[in-house]
Amino acid sequence: MQIDILNNFIHAYEKTFAFNFDASFQGQIKTLCKKLNEPFMHLSQKFNKELNELVFSLEKNINVAIIGQFSSGKSTLLNLILQKECLPTGIVPVTFKPTFLHYAKEYFLRIEFEDGSDIITDISELENYTDQRKRKKEAKSLHIFAPVTLLKKITLIDTPGLNANNTDTLTTFKELQNTHAIVWLSLIDNAGKKSEEDAIKANLPLLSGASICVLNQKDKLSPNELENILQYAKSVFSKYFTKLIAISCKEAKEKQSYEKSNFHSLLDFLQKLDEKILKQNFTQRKMQHLCQIIEDENTLFKNIFEKLEQEFQNYENFLETQSKQFLQQIVFLNHQILEQLKSISEKISSEIFSFIKEKDASFYKEAQGLFKKNLYIKYQYKTPYISSDDAFLAMFYNSNTLTKEFKKIKNELELSFKEIKEKLEYFVQHLQKNILLFKAEFSNIQKDNELQSDVNFSELRAFCNASEEHFLKDFKENLLQSFLQLDLFFEKLHLKAFSNYENATKLSLSFFSRKINESRDFYELDSSQFSLFYPKKNEIYERVLTELNVYEFESLLLDKPVLSKIVLEFLEKSNNLIGRKKQFILTKKNELKKREQHISSITQALKEIQ
Repeated sequence: MQIDILNNFIHAYEKTFAFNFDASFQGQIKTLCKKLNEPFMHLSQKFNKELNELVFSLEKNINVAIIGQFSSGKSTLLNLILQKECLPTGIVPVTFKPTFLHYAKEYFLRIEFEDGSDIITDISELENYTDQRKRKKEAKSLHIFAPVTLLKKITLIDTPGLNANNTDTLTTFKELQNTHAIVWLSLIDNAGKKSEEDAIKANLPLLSGASICVLNQKDKLSPNELENILQYAKSVFSKYFTKLIAISCKEAKEKQSYEKSNFHSLLDFLQKLDEKILKQNFTQRKMQHLCQIIEDENTLFKNIFEKLEQEFQNYENFLETQSKQFLQQIVFLNHQILEQLKSISEKISSEIFSFIKEKDASFYKEAQGLFKKNLYIKYQYKTPYISSDDAFLAMFYNSNTLTKEFKKIKNELELSFKEIKEKLEYFVQHLQKNILLFKAEFSNIQKDNELQSDVNFSELRAFCNASEEHFLKDFKENLLQSFLQLDLFFEKLHLKAFSNYENATKLSLSFFSRKINESRDFYELDSSQFSLFYPKKNEIYERVLTELNVYEFESLLLDKPVLSKIVLEFLEKSNNLIGRKKQFILTKKNELKKREQHISSITQALKEIQ
């Protein structure tokens, strides 16, 4: 069952994407069109339609467009070719839709509407669809069929005047991208004028095929004036057109002046157009244009991914620059915390030492000698003593000096830990700001050419919209993990030191009170062997350090610095994440590289087609 499904899939794939055409020009173009339509290219429907129409155009007539500024006589010229007054003329712009002239055995009109419908009607109805003053149902294009031999090999296109209005100009430009040759019609009065040359330059892409400049109304000039105008026009226009002729549509209308009109030169140019060469040049030019659209799309995507890649490179540099100073601050903080613990230990030990006093004490000892049996001698001496309860009350209840000191140090410490968190958060926020800016810039990116890939742009938008998930989530989780470790260490420091100071003081007082009392017991037992214990200040200090766990924290702050370790782990993991994100971006760029290489092979093959 699974084998059958796999075989069916392979058969369907080969039927859709496998190709084997002959070595003719048409066969090679079909091969390249099929190759261009590989699944990973994600071509849009409109792009595929363009490819299909391009292949189909090889079997159709060549398209020759008549363009120029309005009132240059385009409709009059075409009526002469049609041998009938089919196209309306006027002193205001009248042709607002492209009109195609085809061959048929009799005259008729076909109208294609914007809603997809069409009708076939009498040629006399044309004016109702070309004249802006008589607008009916919105037409998309008009097709005149006429029994004119010239139209057997070419399809002529009448266009709206380029300077009629912006909408008509855009329509003209879009339609004429599919023309094989151009007839640029201009009034002879405008020949060589800057305004006319500016209009030609503005529409230069349309002139990439065979093109001729036709100057109308030569009948207005004397032979000498005409010669001078032609010489000047050639000097200006020769770089844009393969040929330049002057005609008179007015003279061509009359049989007796037809030869004088030079209209036959235009017809001769049209009749001698090399269909094969024009089709091949147009097809290659069109294919190159389509490939360029994909290349431009690929370049756009590549620039976007490189921008994202650069953001992470900048972030890596940012962390490297910021981390050195930050780690030095952590080292300083480690020493600061330890010094604060020692400082408060010093104050506690000084307070305890101040409460060690001397008092009179005595003990009785049995008298020595034969006649002194059951007699006791009283010995008096001075002994150190400390009242633990009185000292503790005096230090923490009758005075709040130490309590205030501890609270101050605790608040400073809390602030220091907060600053560490803020610094780590600042590192992540720096990246977050740039990623969110990237998301805002590209999450709603739209095609700037209708032929670009809907799938590719949709996937790019989805990718950019998921920027936080792709590029921030891991960094935020790393930050939270570091926060947790900092909180645990702070809590340990708080519980064992800064919330333990009263208990540490009690334990220290109890320790020295017990040692004093023990020394008294031994002293009274044998004063010759044992001495009284007088606590020294440094002994008290060492005991307080022990009870406050200062030695433990000295190891955690200096020998095996926990804070530095937390920050270093944060930075190391951040750098590892940066590497992973760069690799993720690289996979996206490799997809683009695959398409880029595919397009490059097609454009190269296109150049080699004979």
